[in-house]
Amino acid sequence: MANAANAGKRKANQFDTLPPICGGAFITSIVMYPADVVRAICMSNPGTGAGAALKGFLDAHGVMGFVKQGLVAEVTRASISRAVKFFMQPIVHKAIYGKPETQGTPVSKGLSGALGTFPEVIAISPLENIKLAAQLDKEGRFKGSADIAKHIWKTRGFGGFMTGFAGMQVRQFLWTGGFFLTLDSYKSGVASVVSNKLAQDVIAGFAAGATGTAFNCWTDVCRSVVQKKALAETFDASIPRPSAFEPYNPGPFFATAGEIFSTRGMTGLYSGVGPKMVHLG
Repeated sequence: MANAANAGKRKANQFDTLPPICGGAFITSIVMYPADVVRAICMSNPGTGAGAALKGFLDAHGVMGFVKQGLVAEVTRASISRAVKFFMQPIVHKAIYGKPETQGTPVSKGLSGALGTFPEVIAISPLENIKLAAQLDKEGRFKGSADIAKHIWKTRGFGGFMTGFAGMQVRQFLWTGGFFLTLDSYKSGVASVVSNKLAQDVIAGFAAGATGTAFNCWTDVCRSVVQKKALAETFDASIPRPSAFEPYNPGPFFATAGEIFSTRGMTGLYSGVGPKMVHLG
């Protein structure tokens, strides 16, 4: 009888997880967008405080700036990022270890999540560049995301949309690896003091996200500085168009890390860590 009852049921697969993941990312990205704006300004200008970043943005764009300056790009980026991340991790785990990630160890889950970020970064890089350009546009040079995309394409071609790729790849590798590495541990710890399952997932997810941020904050600072500099250069006709392979070169990313560390120390490399933890946790 049990077999007959189960015969008509469809077996769950990875695609079943996409609607709730994308829906959650959509809502969260809208609610947390002000924190993302502050994070972006702080990180692309190491040493700038969250209060100064917020005041500068509001002075330039007003409250409606949180709607007009890159929100659509961020909502799209966040939805794609979360969907690809959580879709790829169990697939990579199965491919490497030959068993479901539910049967894996914290290390195997973390490594699978980290290795599964390559398609994610390829998918979100153009949106990251468009969003950052909108968030940093104090002069009002652009009339929206479409205008930014048109400018990047005209001045730098497809490679312009991939600017900062090396830094973003390191960022996603560290955050995703740290998230999946620690998530189960946080769930176990929270379960000992909180009985509600939803609350357990929310608290543990935030803690794992904050841990990932502790691992990767410096990478976001460095890639933001690289992207900001590259965008500024698009307005200088005397600077030749970089090679199409330049965005994939990790040299400028690590050179920027060294420069920031030498001038501002670890504090500079962790500029905007507070807003980033709120945003990613």
